[in-house]
Amino acid sequence: MVLRRLRAGEWFTGAGGILLIVSLFLPWYEGAEPLTGFEALTVIDILLALLALLALAVPVLQATQDAPNKPVGAAVLTIVFGALGTLLVVFRLIDSPADGLEVRPGAWVAFAATVLITVAAWRSLAAEYVRGLPPDLEPDLRATPAP
Repeated sequence: MVLRRLRAGEWFTGAGGILLIVSLFLPWYEGAEPLTGFEALTVIDILLALLALLALAVPVLQATQDAPNKPVGAAVLTIVFGALGTLLVVFRLIDSPADGLEVRPGAWVAFAATVLITVAAWRSLAAEYVRGLPPDLEPDLRATPAP
């Protein structure tokens, strides 16, 4: 594991994954008693937990893999599923699972975490450098004849 390979995008993606897992244990709604994300949600909590694990896989793959195919693939999947996770959290912020429930801070933390995961994964794809390594030389470009 080479931590110098990690760029800001990977660090923030991992931090967003940890924050999302923590948010699922925080109170999301309050009615007669506070309900955590795991207690209040049925399927969405499982999807968000899987998104958090995928977000944690991005920095791990970047630090452990020599070839870029697995880290880039994980980042692309994280962007797509992060956007879907953000939409699911927004849905639950607008429409609570039962009548009479008030939104608590845990849902807002989950919203911030899913946005952070999506933006940071996008940022990790945008940065093509590896800190501590010299840039590659530009290939010689030559005109290719038309067929």
